[in-house]
Amino acid sequence: MYPHERSLVKRMQGQPFALIGVNSDRDINRAKKAIKDNNLNWRSFWNGPQGTGGPISKHYGVRGWPTIYVIDQNGVIRFKNVRGKDLDKAVDTLIAETSETTRFDFPAEGMGPKYRTWTDATGEHTTKATFEGYKDGKVTLNTEEGREVVLEMAKLSKDDQDWVRSELRARAAERRKAKKGR
Repeated sequence: MYPHERSLVKRMQGQPFALIGVNSDRDINRAKKAIKDNNLNWRSFWNGPQGTGGPISKHYGVRGWPTIYVIDQNGVIRFKNVRGKDLDKAVDTLIAETSETTRFDFPAEGMGPKYRTWTDATGEHTTKATFEGYKDGKVTLNTEEGREVVLEMAKLSKDDQDWVRSELRARAAERRKAKKGR
């Protein structure tokens, strides 16, 4: 489960998205060790010394572990207990629904374009670059050094391929929305 969540956090970098975990270990040191040992790259809260009966799980009515809630920009639980590809679809659906005022493609003003680390299909090579576009099965990236790189989509890691597909869906949704507004 953790590898998928790590890749989801990486894929959604720069998007209006947050993954939040709740650890139900009764001992806080054990909870901290689990976060470190599992290389969790998202915020994780401790449910207190009551373990599964702690305040967070009580507030949200959690009865089984793990429980997954996908919450929209208004704080409404829209999906429950989705995993893997279903979790990706749920997140992508909500990202596509976000308004232009909450969706952003760049960090705060003055911070420049959003770079992400791209990995090839072998996992051996990485480059930090912005996504410029996709055409005819090829992805165009612009590296931090200003070099344009064109790669076949199949030569990217699965996570990066998924990110490109998600980004293309989001851009298409924005174009449709803009077209309707004319």
